[in-house]
Amino acid sequence: MAEKARKVVREERVRTSLRQAAEKFRRAREEAGLTLRELAERAGLAPSTILKIENSKLVPSLAVCIRLADALGRPISYFAEQEELPADVRFVANGTARVSEVRGSPIVIEHVAERLVHPRMEGFLVRVGRGAKSGREVPISYHGEEIVIGIKGRIRFEIRGEEYIVGPGDVLHLKGDVPHFWENAANGESAMYMICAFAYER
Repeated sequence: MAEKARKVVREERVRTSLRQAAEKFRRAREEAGLTLRELAERAGLAPSTILKIENSKLVPSLAVCIRLADALGRPISYFAEQEELPADVRFVANGTARVSEVRGSPIVIEHVAERLVHPRMEGFLVRVGRGAKSGREVPISYHGEEIVIGIKGRIRFEIRGEEYIVGPGDVLHLKGDVPHFWENAANGESAMYMICAFAYER
């Protein structure tokens, strides 16, 4: 019974987060003075996809979220975070990182490096369940750089037709605007640190 209650609470929290993220996407688009079609062209997506996201009718993949954040000039975490006062120093103790989950996806993102004032980079611990992937509808692509450090399992990256298997201790460094996909290549959970540096300052 207790497990059922926890599941209900968790699902409601995810629904609330989805609504908040949808509102932030809409607000960021309007603040940028962009129409749905203009944002779609910048992000390489269909206008109908963005409309569904803004109306909480579609849960976007990680790849789509990254494309939208880049097109809007916002850090990825902006769409998942709670409003906070600006800071130039942040400390996240082990086991206390803010967690983002996407409904229906076996991907859990721990925000291990929270945003600072005028941030240029962010850090995430990404846990990917069996069969999880970044999204095949569009590749990940944004203006910046990315460092991936394998922690657990095996994660397969596909970049320009080449395959890179990132295991514990392996490091992959790439330009963010090189289109890429990734997926869990292990039978169980895999995990990686992702350090993303952006070409803009907010």
